[in-house]
Amino acid sequence: GERERKRKRMRSITMDSAFVPPVWKRTTAASALTCRGGGRRVTRALPCSYRSRACTHSIGVASSRFASSLPCSPSFRPTCKTSVFRFLAVARATGRSEHHVVAVSRPEEVECDVCIVGGGPAGCTCALYTSRAELKTIVLDKNNTTGALAITSTIANYPGVDKTMPGQQLLNEMQKQAEDFGTDYRRAQVFLVDVQGEYKYVYTPDATFKARALVLSTGAMGRKPSFKGEDTYLGRGVSYCATCDGAFYRDEEVVVTGVTQEAVEEAQYLTKFASKVHWVTGKDVSGVPFADDLLACSNVRQWENSRLISIQGDDSGVTGVTLKQRGQEEEEKLATRGVFVYVAGQLPITDFCQASGVEFNVEGNHESGVKVNEEMATNVAGVYAIGDIRNTPYKQVVVAAADGCIAAMAIDKYLKGRKKIRVDWVHE
Repeated sequence: GERERKRKRMRSITMDSAFVPPVWKRTTAASALTCRGGGRRVTRALPCSYRSRACTHSIGVASSRFASSLPCSPSFRPTCKTSVFRFLAVARATGRSEHHVVAVSRPEEVECDVCIVGGGPAGCTCALYTSRAELKTIVLDKNNTTGALAITSTIANYPGVDKTMPGQQLLNEMQKQAEDFGTDYRRAQVFLVDVQGEYKYVYTPDATFKARALVLSTGAMGRKPSFKGEDTYLGRGVSYCATCDGAFYRDEEVVVTGVTQEAVEEAQYLTKFASKVHWVTGKDVSGVPFADDLLACSNVRQWENSRLISIQGDDSGVTGVTLKQRGQEEEEKLATRGVFVYVAGQLPITDFCQASGVEFNVEGNHESGVKVNEEMATNVAGVYAIGDIRNTPYKQVVVAAADGCIAAMAIDKYLKGRKKIRVDWVHE
């Protein structure tokens, strides 16, 4: 009787409403919803992709009986924030929250003065200056080995450094210098920012960061889809983040393509869940850090001198891939439900802030880069953009560092209510 009526009410929930009550405004997109369905506690995890190399995230939703109506279904893929907001909003607006939402688990919330998304030369320089100005600064960086500077073999045109210095070494020293002045550097995956308000919120799977000023410095290593089917099945089997989506493929075979340290680290993470990790490598991996450790894993198979041709699927998501080995005429099919892509590119990484209200150089075109003024400030008060994310034609380490300095001094002025810039040195 009552149990069946509850089931029918749950099935009647739809996600068409765009209404978001103010009370839910600060609900984090990383929340996991656990609901009751059929008289027992059940959860179902569906991938919800926010299109970026740096962003795929999963949300636990209620009974699979009405999963097809949720915004994370294959037919509708908005931002993670929208998905959770709409689920909670509709549940609350229809009076179902008390009956069906058993628990909403919220990640840790960390407060700071300045949150910098991206730990390249621009982000590290900005952190150095803001930390010296006694502003609590947090840098969130997905991986400090995959940026434009990190993959540069030698730096011969950065003032004051040895011409044989590798880019990774220079970046490590920049990071250490910022940390020495108090910067809190964290490895974290940012999938969404909320900048509408006095405080800026930055969402990661493990924590929400609340900052008085936000700096966007994710660089320009984004790219357009490289493989047929990649865009079609993004969020439905195609992922750019093993940490976010790896658990979906427990005891299943997955494919990883890419010959970078990031690809190796992500593939190693997948070995914890997948029954077999197929690593597709188009070139020699002998110089890739930790590649030997990965290949030593019993559930890893390397496809040497092979390339990913296409990704196949159906309404349920990815079903397989097509591979081709160098020197072979015939292509080979491989059944899989998960494909993890780690290929570099040259587009500004802005997907995580597309819905934030931040303006781009070309209206409506996030690939054009974030629009800033001479102080590196965006159209949103307290939000700044530095480095290659601006899509500047001068993609140089020294230029990125200069951007970081300018933004930091502007932030110091903004947060402390000054009318003029205060220099970072004192003449006696």
